[in-house]
Amino acid sequence: MATVWRSQCAFARFFAGKTGLILNNTADLGAKVRPDSISVSKRLYSNYGNSPFVRRIQEQYAYEVVKNPPEWSYVERLLPFEGIPKVTPKDCYPSGWIPRKEEASNLPYFLQRTKNEELSIYLDISCRGMRKISKIKKIEGDIWLLNDELKEYLKNRYNRYIESRVHELAKFIEFKGDYVNALKEWAHSKGF
Repeated sequence: MATVWRSQCAFARFFAGKTGLILNNTADLGAKVRPDSISVSKRLYSNYGNSPFVRRIQEQYAYEVVKNPPEWSYVERLLPFEGIPKVTPKDCYPSGWIPRKEEASNLPYFLQRTKNEELSIYLDISCRGMRKISKIKKIEGDIWLLNDELKEYLKNRYNRYIESRVHELAKFIEFKGDYVNALKEWAHSKGF
């Protein structure tokens, strides 16, 4: 098939003559390109900002900078927050979120919350959903005592042996299985 195509293109080149060139052996054999029909930009600019195209755009749009217009309040509503706003204390939150309590600071260990004031307890699912590992991050203080208390709590709740792994330098504990809800309930009961 390729040899037939090449022979057809060679046949077309023979009839096109020396004045016309065929575009990359295209199927449209009547498409001719002459040297005088190709437009080539002779001027090379160092970047797009120095080209005359940008100067034309800058001249087209006239604008002025106003420091404090009365409409600025509408723009401020659209801007993102510079930081996370402080939590206003309430008796009950509609999302079910529970704030940190003061009694948690008296324990020998501490669970830090994320910048959005959420508990850093996660579930890692791997091996096509076959391996589930519950992970508690951002632990400060006596991590081994926390591990012993959590293992005892989960053993009493589920009536089985609980496997765990403590990573002291990275400040996290992993439990083999899906215990995220139980760990969050325990953390809220302790005041974290």
